[in-house]
Amino acid sequence: MTERIRTENRLDGPLDGALHLLDRQLVDVDDHLLGKVDDVELQELPEGLTITALLAGPAALLGRLGGRLGPWFVDRWGRMRISEPHRTRPWRLPVELVDHLDSAVHLAVRRDGVLRRDREGRRLGDLTGMDVYGPSGRVGRVLDARFEPGDEGLPVLSSLIVGQGRPGTLLGYDRRGDQGPWLVRVVVRRLHRHTVIVPADRAHILWSEARVELDHVPTDAPRHAFG
Repeated sequence: MTERIRTENRLDGPLDGALHLLDRQLVDVDDHLLGKVDDVELQELPEGLTITALLAGPAALLGRLGGRLGPWFVDRWGRMRISEPHRTRPWRLPVELVDHLDSAVHLAVRRDGVLRRDREGRRLGDLTGMDVYGPSGRVGRVLDARFEPGDEGLPVLSSLIVGQGRPGTLLGYDRRGDQGPWLVRVVVRRLHRHTVIVPADRAHILWSEARVELDHVPTDAPRHAFG
């Protein structure tokens, strides 16, 4: 096993699910690649909506397409090899097996046998992109979800990042003042000037209706100091 150089561990502080987890490489304790994070499992626990597992494989990735297209592709993926049990379920990695998160997801164990096709809960890919409504009508959509370490050590939803555009269009330019080229930074922040941070306790996620309802709409736009 090679000695790993430790960098800042994002699991110790605020974590933006889509920005910091999706499409990151999975690396085991021996620095062997395992795949990448194609979606994130969320479950309602006593502390709140919690990240409980990372999902990998085509069944997870295709499901992120959303709408009618995602389920259609997942169904076709399953039909390609009907002899393989539970093919439409994504591979699931319990988040307790994650040791460190930086530019990749580093596991505390070897990769052999850690991925299982267990039944999973909600998905981050279903939350991001949901339309968001306030008392006066539509506000925008969920661009990302922010998590903080909970009492049990698992990341718990603390707020939603709500704005116009599509998930991923912020590109991290709202997190750091020196992120990327100056011109791109200015343009992205201008396009997302109406983006707001909504505390989780003021947002009601209606999973069956694929929408979020707010008690009120915050007026404070995010600054690069967040995250």
